[in-house]
Amino acid sequence: MTERRVRFTEDFFDLLERLLPAERGEDGTPSVTDFLAFEVPPLRDLFAVDVVRVTLETSIPGIRAYIGAGLLVPALLIHVAVDDHDVEAFHLSFGWQ
Repeated sequence: MTERRVRFTEDFFDLLERLLPAERGEDGTPSVTDFLAFEVPPLRDLFAVDVVRVTLETSIPGIRAYIGAGLLVPALLIHVAVDDHDVEAFHLSFGWQ
């Protein structure tokens, strides 16, 4: 099975910077760096191998939604654009937002 190339857009990173602080919170709130180190690599691998199975169709052709629990965040939603060769993650939100 051929893996798809996975890319996270600038919009994705802009949203991430709005959702999480630059530094880990005293209450344990994860930082942007924590999310990039612990959440993004397994998501990248999952999307590369099996994006169609692990995401839901949306009303927009070629756009799919991943809904899941993270290691550091209780719930997350990622919208991705998918074609035969590529996955582009462009939107992110968390369950508490």
